This record gives sequence, C-alpha cells and structure tokens, in this order.
Amino acid sequence: MERRQQPRIRSQSQTTINCERSGRLLRAQIRDFSQSGLFLQTNPADLRGEETLELIPDTPAYGRAPLPVKALVVRNAVDGVGLSFLEPCPRFLDSLARL
Repeated sequence: MERRQQPRIRSQSQTTINCERSGRLLRAQIRDFSQSGLFLQTNPADLRGEETLELIPDTPAYGRAPLPVKALVVRNAVDGVGLSFLEPCPRFLDSLARL
C-alpha cells in the first residue's frame, strides 16, 4: 500500500553529496523526488541511516546555482538511500523538474 503524500517525479540528475559526519564528497544520481524527499542511487554502505547530508545540485535554476539542501537518510535500500528534506527547497525542486 502506497503511503506517500506527494507524487514522485522520475529524474536522472546528478548531485554531489557532502557527508557532514565524515566530510567526504560523494557523487550520486537522483532517481526520483517529491516535495518531501528523494531517492539517490548510490552505494548504501557510504551513507548511514539518520545521517545528515548536504545535497549540492549540479543544475542551475533561474540562472543561479540552487543553494545546497540539507536532508536526512531515512531509508537504506540495496541500490541506494531515501532522503527526507530538513527544510523547504523550492529552487532545488524547480531545477530538478525542469530537466
């Protein structure tokens, strides 16, 4: 049974992830996103549950790069991780929707 409140939108955008715990920068592909979060295709061993991340988008919005977005790892899967946004991020979502 589907429990999501917002529809997911497919994506193949790339993003850089700043892992606050380790300070490492990782690259990942955004598989889908909604107003509340997104799913990253990446090695789930690189990111732990309840870890806070900063997403640095690759795509410009409105002629300016979107600000980094804070998110929390809420689900680990075989092919990646599910993230929940910690703050509203309309410029980030708008840039993903335009691709």
